[in-house]
Amino acid sequence: MKTTAADGAFPDLSVIVPVFNAEAYLPALIDQIFSLRDNGLSVELICVDDASSDGSVAVLQELAQTNSGIHVIEQELNQGAGLARNLAWEQATGRYTMFFDADDKLHGSVMADAIRDMDANPEVDVAVFAYRYEREASASFTEMNYDDKRILDALLNGTSVAIGTIETMARLLTFTNYPWNKIIRTAHYKDQGMRFGRTKVNNDILGHWYSLILSRSIMVRSAVNCTHVVHPQGMNLTNAFGMERLSLFDALHETYDFLEARPAFRRRFAHHYWSLAVRLMGWVRPRLDPLLQLEAEMRYAQLLSRIDIGDLTRIRRRHSPNLANSIVGHLT
Repeated sequence: MKTTAADGAFPDLSVIVPVFNAEAYLPALIDQIFSLRDNGLSVELICVDDASSDGSVAVLQELAQTNSGIHVIEQELNQGAGLARNLAWEQATGRYTMFFDADDKLHGSVMADAIRDMDANPEVDVAVFAYRYEREASASFTEMNYDDKRILDALLNGTSVAIGTIETMARLLTFTNYPWNKIIRTAHYKDQGMRFGRTKVNNDILGHWYSLILSRSIMVRSAVNCTHVVHPQGMNLTNAFGMERLSLFDALHETYDFLEARPAFRRRFAHHYWSLAVRLMGWVRPRLDPLLQLEAEMRYAQLLSRIDIGDLTRIRRRHSPNLANSIVGHLT
């Protein structure tokens, strides 16, 4: 059953979950999501099965029989989490939307507080949370990665909640582009045409930039809303070393297309975009199959060649000569 405007009320929150061979995680996920109702939230869950080969669809259908508010979409072909999210996004009816992963852990107790604060601040279109990280092999928790923690700490400046615009919080553009540590105001982003990228991996880069750049205001919260779990044999990008890594460049091109279509934003945030591109390439290099290194460097050079000369000049003069030198050095 799916709550819609025709039923007389919109749910407070739509939770969108791409599912691929996640049979073992789905019962716990459903329990975590619908525990939000204990905090006074009405919730709809939209799961998109991305052509799973296990029993994920059967589990979802069984759970939908006993849990109102679950909507299941079945894909005939595996097309990746980005397209799955976009498909579900078209059907989301909640006042707010959260994109989650089937094998992560939701800390739902913080969600109601965030939604109440967003209701009280109608110009805030996105709330960004802290997160935790778990590597299943060691069963240990860590905090956010160092760069992300540094960014949030600086923006919060000792407080638990901070509100600003993309101009004052532009450092979030280089925050790791996870989809699940945010709540977005559904109507605003549907009006803005928000979407995730078309690539099977790294599709969340585009969604991340959409949600931040096209916001009126941003809320940053110190509360943890998710533990991101990396399974040793799972589908996480951390475990991938082959051709799928090269889709990073397609994802970065797609995000740059988004910026080129909005020249004022491109000029204002080019140094953040190119800083992200350089940092991601530095992350990919040591994690790539050696046989793909040459192609990766060629594709990286093709991406860098798109830089606007005016943007490059501003990066050199106003922001980071080292970044400008890195870009130029790779092109010459």
